[in-house]
Amino acid sequence: MDLPRYDDRLCPDPCAGPCAGCADRIVCRCLEVTEGVIAEAITELGLRTVKEVRRATGAGDGCTCCHKHIRALLEAHAPAAGVAAGIS
Repeated sequence: MDLPRYDDRLCPDPCAGPCAGCADRIVCRCLEVTEGVIAEAITELGLRTVKEVRRATGAGDGCTCCHKHIRALLEAHAPAAGVAAGIS
């Protein structure tokens, strides 16, 4: 899997944060959904909310502790116009 892209460039610093490019990093421990799966779903499906990420990947459907990380991934990877990283 290629590193996620942000503003048409590779993410600058692997393992530095939500745009880290560490595709195997587990974001949702309850359902074992990785950062790579979430980032790919956001970019390829044009997801804009945590609820959309939950529907597409299952991430965040358990204890909800990962919602903050999912919101950070949405901010880093969602389409630029009108990103609404809320739960609704």
